[in-house]
Amino acid sequence: MKKFLTSAAIVAALASVASAAPYVMPSPQPGALTPYDMQPMWGLDAVYTIAGDSDMPDTYGARLSFNLYSSGEDTVRHQFSLNATPQYGSDSDMGLKTELFMLPLTAGYDLNLEITDDVLFYAGGKAGYALTHAVEKFDGEKCTDNDGGFTFSVGAGLKYQASDAIMLKAGYEFGRSYIGSGDSKYIYTGHTILVGAAVQF
Repeated sequence: MKKFLTSAAIVAALASVASAAPYVMPSPQPGALTPYDMQPMWGLDAVYTIAGDSDMPDTYGARLSFNLYSSGEDTVRHQFSLNATPQYGSDSDMGLKTELFMLPLTAGYDLNLEITDDVLFYAGGKAGYALTHAVEKFDGEKCTDNDGGFTFSVGAGLKYQASDAIMLKAGYEFGRSYIGSGDSKYIYTGHTILVGAAVQF
């Protein structure tokens, strides 16, 4: 009987110690990213820009971007980007042919607002410097100009989380580029429609 009571007391003591011991979740390995860290993403968008001035050509091209994106399950998510957007366009009017190549190099920010688990509304802006190469041809003569200037754009659209690593997007941007200086200065105003995808690595 004494041996039974001693064994029962030992079992009860061990059980109380076990129940009091806290359970600790394993922590992420040092250096490992969590969904709430800024995740690196590469993006590629197809862009088409309608010129605001009828004397300027519409342009089309692609935007390559490197993004840092907060992918945690938050209602508000932040995204920072570096972008290169080569675009080309040409136009003919009364025998004058204008060809325009633009390369805006910009830094940007998007504010992403969750609509559903997989759909986000975004709004943001970009600013930087646009390199340009313009060629005008008339009556067998050609005039070439290489220039550049400050550029900015603001826009909004929708994003769709197709998988844990793939984000699809469609949107609209309004932008202006202030090219050149002095008598050769001009402003290129554009209304851009874009569709694209970004991949998280």
